[in-house]
Amino acid sequence: MNTALKINYRILAANELAQSTPCPRNVNDVYSLGVNLQYCIGTRYRELADMTRTENETACIKLAEKQMEIKRRIDKAASHHLNILIQYFYEHGGPVIEDPISEDMVKEINPFYNRLMNNFLESLDEVTEKVRSGEMSIGEMETTVNRELISMFGALGNLFGVNEMRKAFHDLVEIRESVV
Repeated sequence: MNTALKINYRILAANELAQSTPCPRNVNDVYSLGVNLQYCIGTRYRELADMTRTENETACIKLAEKQMEIKRRIDKAASHHLNILIQYFYEHGGPVIEDPISEDMVKEINPFYNRLMNNFLESLDEVTEKVRSGEMSIGEMETTVNRELISMFGALGNLFGVNEMRKAFHDLVEIRESVV
């Protein structure tokens, strides 16, 4: 008897959203990346909550809600940055504001960016599977995901030679650490 593989379309959609996020060219792109990753992580916790009917379910739901709190804080930081850009725009007579990362820089950075993103998403898959199989606890998953995400944000910040981009990645780390 053949059994069909159960496909979780929420997980697929969240992964595709994270994987399709292009290499950031400006601070708003960095914040968008952060938001997309929060959806991806939150979806994993929701999936695990749906699969378990024990104390893990409550822990997973709380962790998923925590991801949405982090997402709200990232949205707030993005709005603040956008307000600063708008103020600059009006105070200086409406100049065109160029992205701090050029197309050429994106071409150089993109392979490293893609590798870091793929490694993080693979790690997320691995820890989710370990929790599913009972090899890892929800608490260990949270610690691992936080460590991996903070490490990735640090590495991404180091890829960019522009201070405002580095600061945006540092902001994502600070937001994450403030909620964890």
